[in-house]
Amino acid sequence: MPERYPSYQTDPDAEPDAALLRRELEEAHKTIRTLLRQIDKEQARHAEIARAYNKTVANLMEITRENAQLERERDSYKARAEGTATPFHIGGTVLELTQAEVSAIRKAMARLHHPDTGGDIERMKTWNAALDPLE
Repeated sequence: MPERYPSYQTDPDAEPDAALLRRELEEAHKTIRTLLRQIDKEQARHAEIARAYNKTVANLMEITRENAQLERERDSYKARAEGTATPFHIGGTVLELTQAEVSAIRKAMARLHHPDTGGDIERMKTWNAALDPLE
């Protein structure tokens, strides 16, 4: 009667099946360890790149804020020197706004309160009434 599970060994000098499989398994584990080390190195490199990117973005945002502040100050001084700044009263505070600032405020308020974007029509009317004399 033929064997139920025939041996696939044809060479009598070949290693037994269990020893061959054990050696192949050890080689596979070695390869896996090598690949895991490479993955760890790549992940560390990517984390380093991400930290550098985030720091660059934060620096650019800070520089942009500082630049905007300096531009506002420059425009304010220029408008005062030319006598074109318009006083704007908020509570008890008086602000002098340039045309560019008034326009920027109007656009920002329109984005927030315009009825076409789901805003409050009364609030938009209030802002328009406050900004119309300044333009």
